[in-house]
Amino acid sequence: MARRPTLPPSIPPASRQRTARSGGTGTTVAVAERASARTDRVSDGLTERLEERRRARRRLRLRAVAMVVAGVLVLAGVGWVALASSLLALRLDDVEVVGTDDIARSEDVLAVVAPHEGEPLLRLDAPRLRDELEAVAGVGEATVRRVLPHGLEITVVPRVPVATVAAEDGYVLLDAEGVELAVTQEPHEGVPVVDVPVGSDTTAEALEAVLTAMAALGESLLQRVVSVSAPTAYEVELVLDSGARVVWGSAEDSELKAAVLERLLQVPAEVYDVSAPLNPITR
Repeated sequence: MARRPTLPPSIPPASRQRTARSGGTGTTVAVAERASARTDRVSDGLTERLEERRRARRRLRLRAVAMVVAGVLVLAGVGWVALASSLLALRLDDVEVVGTDDIARSEDVLAVVAPHEGEPLLRLDAPRLRDELEAVAGVGEATVRRVLPHGLEITVVPRVPVATVAAEDGYVLLDAEGVELAVTQEPHEGVPVVDVPVGSDTTAEALEAVLTAMAALGESLLQRVVSVSAPTAYEVELVLDSGARVVWGSAEDSELKAAVLERLLQVPAEVYDVSAPLNPITR
């Protein structure tokens, strides 16, 4: 009689479940390990990137500081060259003076500039130098322009002499404001000799009255005038080539006085008084 093959004992369901659970635990551990490794790699990469970013920021800060320091040094160097060194200092030989004449002389202008020689041009006080130049007797106006690296261009507008006044040591030239321009040994050519107080508070007013009277005279009358005097602005008097005196008075109504005088001169007289032109007098 044939025997049945012996079958292995069947594995109980509970055992199979434990085996399955055992195999599942191993898989979970492997997966967790792989996830942990990936996390470590990501963490290491992030740390490296953050560190590199910090190093880049430090480099930028250091570069910015270096640029600021370099800029300060450059500015300090430029400032020293411009304001303290002799590289841009004024040289008298490089000063150009324009517009001078025998009233406002170049040597007088250069004498004012000379004390500033060696001073850095950018530190030179141009308005103050202009005021110093305009204090020179013959200078009416002056402008000062820097010409780098060592020069100045000075433009002068001279005062214009309009009258000569006899003085003890010669003749004093006056401009229209009564400013004394120069003292000469002979009357200045083309400038009339007048007699007004010199150096007085009334000089300018008296001189203005004289000039107004002379300007009102026609060319023919002006040629006959030998001298003009005015102790004050209200006492203008002319002496003609005939020796006759003209009492002019103030500068008021000078045009009318000139027209009346031209009519009166048709009558010989020693004195022609036109101080009141509507009531002239001859003597």
